[in-house]
Amino acid sequence: MIEKSLLKRGRILKKYTISRKQTLTLASVVLGTVFTGTTIASADDVAPATTQAAPAATTAAKSPITAATEEINAKANTPVVPADKAKTGDVIAVDVKKTGPSAKTDGADTTTTSTATIKTTSLADPNTPVGTSKPVSSTKTATSTKETADYTETTTETVNKTTVVEVTKEADIVNKKEVQGTSDIVFVIDKSSSMNSHINDTMKNIETFVRNLSAKKIQARIGLAEYERSKEVKYHDFDGSKFTSDPESFISALNTIKTGGSYENTTVPLHHIATSADYNWGTGANNHRFAFVITDEPIDMDTPFKNPLPTKEATLKALQDAGISLTVVGEKGDKKDFDPLVNGTNGLYLDIRKDFGDLLNVQFANKVVETVQKGRVFKVQTDKYELISKTHRVAKTKPQTPSIQTPATPTPTPQKPAVVTPAKPTVFIPAKNEPVKTEVYIAPAALPQKEASLPNTGSKTSTALTTLGLGLLSMSAAFGLSRKTKKD
Repeated sequence: MIEKSLLKRGRILKKYTISRKQTLTLASVVLGTVFTGTTIASADDVAPATTQAAPAATTAAKSPITAATEEINAKANTPVVPADKAKTGDVIAVDVKKTGPSAKTDGADTTTTSTATIKTTSLADPNTPVGTSKPVSSTKTATSTKETADYTETTTETVNKTTVVEVTKEADIVNKKEVQGTSDIVFVIDKSSSMNSHINDTMKNIETFVRNLSAKKIQARIGLAEYERSKEVKYHDFDGSKFTSDPESFISALNTIKTGGSYENTTVPLHHIATSADYNWGTGANNHRFAFVITDEPIDMDTPFKNPLPTKEATLKALQDAGISLTVVGEKGDKKDFDPLVNGTNGLYLDIRKDFGDLLNVQFANKVVETVQKGRVFKVQTDKYELISKTHRVAKTKPQTPSIQTPATPTPTPQKPAVVTPAKPTVFIPAKNEPVKTEVYIAPAALPQKEASLPNTGSKTSTALTTLGLGLLSMSAAFGLSRKTKKD
């Protein structure tokens, strides 16, 4: 009976084990299917569609900082022409100043800044107005995004540019040189009656002027003409020429002038000395031509004769065409009458009532020996750049891979049947001091005989029930564990 019980319990345990294995296998297949499906879905999310059309080839636009950097480098490397050989528009200097880049980080944001200043100097047209322009500012910005497996990065580039143009003129250079022997001077003296009060001073001042030219070793040719009305004009001759280099000969001719008459037709002698072939003005490269008029009256355009007088306009053109500079020594009130002729030939107007000999000498000497080198005009363009790059980086959260935990399969422990040891029969042993009884022992009447059996604890029914109970208890525990694991 015991063996049958054990056999039955073994069959029950085998059936439970097979059922447990089937349950775990089914759970593994289901989880495997779910994981595989998840993996495929993730791959589909990342991988691009293979049927997507390739984008058309395009030229990527340059970022603001890249474009500005190329512009800065191009200006910094502009070819420079030496200043003494430069022509209008040529660049003669380039000055470059740069700062940075400097970076500043605040959490996920990083800002990088750099600056550049390019100052370009070029030779401008001489007529360009001097001054500084208003600043012209511009701003260019662009944003780009970069994706990696670890982060998303957004960058914003900004370029601020300011341009200022300044036109400057260097100082004029004045060169003073003594007059060389190619200067020609003709004195035209009013001899009308109104000059009586001035003629002596005029003679003295002119003589002083001529002698000072000789003392300064200024070799000049001098001519002399005296006038009043148009028919009374005398052009002095010096040995067949209208010019002389001998101061004494000139002074001798000067002292022969006598006053008389009432007209001052000044345009007549001026037009004549500028146009007549009698006056062979010097033609050298450094030749200077001057005419000096000494009078106390304005230009008189009337005449007692019918011959027409040269107009002021015609006289001015004749002087300009001949390259003659006119200086007038006269009354202050008559200046306006002579201004067109004086100003039109870059001449001077001096006061006859002053000691004009020294004044004439000083003014004339400066005029003759002074040359002006006009200062050059420069255009200075200053371009200021500010380059700013702001980057914001956000780290990506990586997905967690789910883990599959396989519950351990419990191994049932077989229960050993209890071993029942039969009780030994009690044997009566008399006490040592008890006297031995001699009576004959009469056995009691025999009881009805029954089949020998074990105690209740070792009976067949009890053993079978015990074995079956343990088996059912083990199966319940295993099934409960399986249900719990599957539920988890």
